Amino acid sequence: MTKSIFLFFVAIVINSCQTEPKEPIKKEIVDLNGNWEYLGFGRGRVIGDSIVESYHTSTVGNVRMSDNSIEDFFKYYQVDTLSNDTILIKDGVKIFKLFRSDTDFEKKVNDSLANDPKYNFEVLWNTFNEQYCYFKERNIDWNKTYETYAPQVKADTEPLELFLLFEKMLGEINDGHISIDVPDALEEAYEKQQANTNTENDGDIPDGLDKKVKNRVIEKHLKKVNAFNQGELKWGMVNEDVAYIQTTNMISWAHYPIADSLPKDEFWEEWWDRLNKADNYHDDVAEGTRFMMDSIVSTLKNAKACIIDLRFNGGGFDDASVEILNHFVNEETDICTKKVRLGEDFTEKQLMTLTPAEKTFKGKLFVLTSHETASAAELLVLGAREIPNAKIIGSTTEGVFSDILRKKLPNGWKYGLSNMIYESVEGVSYEEVGLTPDVQLAYPIKSKDFYNYLLEDLEDGDDAIEKVLELVQSE
Repeated sequence: MTKSIFLFFVAIVINSCQTEPKEPIKKEIVDLNGNWEYLGFGRGRVIGDSIVESYHTSTVGNVRMSDNSIEDFFKYYQVDTLSNDTILIKDGVKIFKLFRSDTDFEKKVNDSLANDPKYNFEVLWNTFNEQYCYFKERNIDWNKTYETYAPQVKADTEPLELFLLFEKMLGEINDGHISIDVPDALEEAYEKQQANTNTENDGDIPDGLDKKVKNRVIEKHLKKVNAFNQGELKWGMVNEDVAYIQTTNMISWAHYPIADSLPKDEFWEEWWDRLNKADNYHDDVAEGTRFMMDSIVSTLKNAKACIIDLRFNGGGFDDASVEILNHFVNEETDICTKKVRLGEDFTEKQLMTLTPAEKTFKGKLFVLTSHETASAAELLVLGAREIPNAKIIGSTTEGVFSDILRKKLPNGWKYGLSNMIYESVEGVSYEEVGLTPDVQLAYPIKSKDFYNYLLEDLEDGDDAIEKVLELVQSE
């Protein structure tokens, strides 16, 4: 069946002396079949009668993505606005703009070179060259990078050697949102080689240290602990005036009917299976966050302040951050803008706005940060800065804001990069530099040093939480 959408138009004619009757609503059927390109993102879609074909695009060549049925595609994406030649599709808090195209995406797929090391290098380098947006901020000369690494890739370069070269090249950018994933067998070979070299990063966290610190914070300050999704979210009261919420990521807020009593491995295996099979997992995370925050806020009616501890939060989905903050505002509040790289320029800015939840907290908001606070957690910090009764306490955040643009190489390896710039409402980007708190604490930057510092600090208390208690008591 051809995928069509109805457009509705209402024409109202107003006379200087009187208003004429409204004309009937007219329906125009828009046929979506055909080729569509994203504005930015380097992606193309071909919408057919029953299948949506998808492609990663670059000047060097295109790579096929998995096909989707028409039903699944339009079940996942919400069509927000469209015309004969433009579609706006919504994925959680993200909005993508697509326009009709005459491009034959399949024509630029080169299957004969799918496993050629040099071709895969060219696709990878050119995709970053066309989509990545922080070379200047991270002081990277990408053309010089090409001169350094391209000659090292030969026609007979083995997969493990190619992976190591890619990892080294991309590692020089030092962007926490850049990644490259390879098949399990190759990953195992890589880990074996790393184990044989006996090299250890001095910033690596010793096994169990981070968990020990997170639990110690809870044990030290909360008499009664409430937990969700096996402790990925914990909350309770520090005293009768101050509530505390500890969230370790912005992903595991999706609420599925899975027993918390299950063994950890079984619980998360089922949780991820449900998330991956969801009509739209961004919506599931948003709805789960709304459900949990409604529940938490309902118990905090008499509290004067609420702490959200993001010191151990490496990010996840913006949907969770927005929904959390929606419970701390009393009116619509603009928090930032986003724009996507488009050639040598950017797309128009997309404004992100908070909308008060049905149940909101009326007291003070305190957000705790460290250099471990990253990505979607930093969006929450950026948004909290626009809330009048909020304060940030801790140390500067990591400074990695962009959504991750997911891509695939011709050989099937998957990778991610930053192609989006987040800016404050004043137009400032904090990529690479991070967000500075209102009250600064001397947390170390390296992960291992930070957790050891906090573990020692917890012998007497917790400087960040003690500071909150001091500020609440003084008001």
